[in-house]
Formats: sequence, C-alpha cells, structure tokens
Amino acid sequence: MANLNTTINPSTYKQESSKQKFCWVCFETDDDEFEGRSDWVSPCKCRGSTRWVHQDCVQCWVAKKLKENSTIKVHCPLCKTEYNIIIMYEVNFIVKSLNELDKISNQLSPFLIFGVAVDACYLTAALYGAITIIQVIGKEEAMIILKDTDPSLLLLMLPAIPLSLIMSRTINWEETLLLAIQRFTFNFPILRNIMPSILCEPVNMVNTTHSVQFNSRTYVALLLPTTAKIVGNVLFHYSSYSNIQKTLLGGLVFIAVKGALTIYQRQHNAIRNRTRKVADYPDSAR
Repeated sequence: MANLNTTINPSTYKQESSKQKFCWVCFETDDDEFEGRSDWVSPCKCRGSTRWVHQDCVQCWVAKKLKENSTIKVHCPLCKTEYNIIIMYEVNFIVKSLNELDKISNQLSPFLIFGVAVDACYLTAALYGAITIIQVIGKEEAMIILKDTDPSLLLLMLPAIPLSLIMSRTINWEETLLLAIQRFTFNFPILRNIMPSILCEPVNMVNTTHSVQFNSRTYVALLLPTTAKIVGNVLFHYSSYSNIQKTLLGGLVFIAVKGALTIYQRQHNAIRNRTRKVADYPDSAR
C-alpha cells in the first residue's frame, strides 16, 4: 500500500501529465481505453497531451470535412498544421469520374436551385397576369388579345402585372393626402368650420410623415383585380358599361373607400396617441 505521506514532486507530476494521451475528438484519455479502440496517432505539431488523437476519431473528423468540400486541405484545428493523409486504396477511372461528377453537381446545385426558384416565380407571375386579364376584360376578349399579341411582349407584360400591383402598395398615398389636407386647413382656419374635425386636428409629424413602406399588407394588392371586378359588377350591374369599364370603376370606388377609411383610422389613432399621458403612481404622493 502506498504511503499517504509521500511527497509528490511537482516537476515529476507535470512530466507524467504531459505524457498522458488525450483525444480532442472523443475527449478520452489513455486511461479510459475501451476494448476495440483504435491506435493513437500524432498527426500535427501540437505538444503535450493534446498531440494525440485516436485514428478512428481523426478519420471520422477528416471524412466530415472532406464531405463538405473534397478539394480542401485538412488542417489541425489547434495548431493549423496540414494533415498528411495517405490513401491506401486508389480507385479506378470510373469511380474517379463519378467522384468528379459529384463534385461538379455539388458546385452547380445552388445555381440550379436558384434558377428553378426564379423560373417558378416567373411562371407564377405570368399565370397570374393571364388570369387577371381574363378576369378584367372577359374570357373571349382576353383570348383574342392574348392570341394576337406578340409572344415576346407577353413574356414581359404578363409578369409585370403582379409586380406593378405589389409596387403600387409601396407608395403610402393615404398619409400624404392626410398631411396635405392638414397643412391646407392650417393655412386657412375658416375651413376648420367646414372640414371634418378629424382632418383639422393637428397630429404629431412623426405619425404623418410620408414614407415608403413594404409590409405584409402589400401582398393584399394582388387581390385588387378580383375585388375591383366584384365591386364593379355589384355597383354597375345594370349599366351598359363594358367589362373593363366596370372593373376600372369598381377599382376606383374600392381604392377611394379604402383610402378614406384608412385616413379616418390613422387620424383617430394619431389623435389618440397625441393625447396619451402617463399618470402618476398612486403611492408617489405619500
């Protein structure tokens, strides 16, 4: 039995600890050896216990790095020494060719995916544009127009329809109109007795400053042709207007009503925010 009072030499302990092997992949030491564990290898310039690593562990780590990019040089993550990888088995020409094809396909796959995504978006926009024309003008008239129009022009015109609808919603004309009315009534106080009070009430300029916005409500603009068609058919059902005239008038009515309601909503919210105050805490007077 070892003597508990034996004094341990620090230099001897340091020398012994530096000789201990420590795998930086699986975090095991040579004292934790399990049956079937592969041999130790020192593949880099690291010193001390971390210079060692299990052959199986470092092979798995190298395989993961080469799977991400088979053309890179694998280096030690600590001392950055390049590993000297020895290939014990050389594959034949067929396998080399297949490996090169895999490498090329991996490099081209992001561009192919991007191209497919762009094509899908383009075809969807073109289909939406064609459906919009049929919906607004009418099936028979739309088929005649689409048939007689130059195909190259259609390739540009049809996708531009949904793009134009989305871009139109980036212009916040309601706040611009509200700000103009407020400035106009401010310069002519007599109009305060004529205009509605919600339009004459001055509000914080931060809430009414014109800005270009692009948010989730922008995509509601894609429903504008359908909404205009429905409103036009309801309001001008018994009129002698054509389909496109009904749709245009329905769109104008819808935009005007929606704009008026938006101005009404924002003005009241602005007045509410301007009159908001923070009250004293009930116990602050004590």
